Amino acid sequence: MSSSINSQDGLKAIKEVYTLLLKESQLPTLQLIPLDTYQTIANIISKLKGQTYDGLEVVIRDRMLELISQATTLLLERRLQKIIEQQQSTSSTRSTSSSENPQITDYSKLTDEEKYVLDAELDSSKRKDYVLEATLSGRSKVLESISSKVRSRQILVRFLKPMEQFVGIDMSKYGPFHKEDVARLPFENARSLIGSGEAIEINLI
Repeated sequence: MSSSINSQDGLKAIKEVYTLLLKESQLPTLQLIPLDTYQTIANIISKLKGQTYDGLEVVIRDRMLELISQATTLLLERRLQKIIEQQQSTSSTRSTSSSENPQITDYSKLTDEEKYVLDAELDSSKRKDYVLEATLSGRSKVLESISSKVRSRQILVRFLKPMEQFVGIDMSKYGPFHKEDVARLPFENARSLIGSGEAIEINLI
């Protein structure tokens, strides 16, 4: 029976993710996990959601999905917390050489998905330092350049509701748009629409 096979996959996923989470929680250093961990979990969740269940099976399936989701969330958060804490510690004590730096070794233990999240965190930290350095150094031209880039930046969004034509912050006309239309909009206009629930951002990796 196909549903029982998928149920076994679900139980196996719960056990494996819980084992990874337990080990990550008990040990201070970042642990090496299979590089396809999140892809494997995603495939199992997809199979569980795509399978037709009846009666009690639906309750069991939903509970398995909940447990897998909770354990996966905790695993990702704990692993990223470890690497960020190590990088903060390294930046405050720059006495170690690059060959002895645990940050570099631990980075190789991350999955591609974890690197994707971490790189965004590091980029955010660098931008904060850049703005502070320019402000405290009195480099107003640098801040003007940043402001110009932000104002000229566009975001790809998908509309969740119909939208009448409007004039963007760049004084260009946009729309009208239908539900599910996709468009590039100025940063401030896009953020306003996203905040009001009229559109969502499309992230292109």
